[in-house]
Amino acid sequence: MIKRTIILIILAAVTAVTAYGGDSDKKAIKGFSGGMMVHTGYLSGCDNPFNYNASGTTFGIGGVAKLHLSNHFRAGFEGYFSNMGLKKDIADGSFNKVFWTGLLGDWYWKVGKFHPYIGASVGGGMKTAFYIFEGNKHDWKPEGSAVYNKKPFFAFDPFIGVEYAAGEALHLTLKADWLLAVNKDGLNRPMGPRIYFGFIFTH
Repeated sequence: MIKRTIILIILAAVTAVTAYGGDSDKKAIKGFSGGMMVHTGYLSGCDNPFNYNASGTTFGIGGVAKLHLSNHFRAGFEGYFSNMGLKKDIADGSFNKVFWTGLLGDWYWKVGKFHPYIGASVGGGMKTAFYIFEGNKHDWKPEGSAVYNKKPFFAFDPFIGVEYAAGEALHLTLKADWLLAVNKDGLNRPMGPRIYFGFIFTH
């Protein structure tokens, strides 16, 4: 599912650039932007049959690319990896990892050097959970009680943020989101807000 989404995004981008690559006055694409972002956040929630509430701080990295289709609307894709290490109530070495990617659209406005925006992305991803209830990650002994679970999900990710034009081709961005991931068992947990900071290059 993820590979097909990425292929469709690339084909759509190539088709758009080819179709509107003529006279600059008639271009439907007003520009493009993209860059990398790091993020942190706090997630919580039970995602297992053991009544263990996985909660903690998550950290990650990812990137975004957007085509500017009008003076206020952009479309593109993004992808992120987020990891929450766990050691509260379970052994150190446990973790909850999430990867997701998808198509996005956002609306933005220009207020001086500040460009506030709001939007959402739709796509898919994978969550990997590893919980060690007994044992120690520092030894080479089989763990007495541990579980490993991996599930794909459908992702809907609303976000809000602001860019600051630090230069003609460089923007700084600050963004907040709340990833809503749905798998065959329903709404995926743990979940919570994430805060992103990054560098965006524009043209």
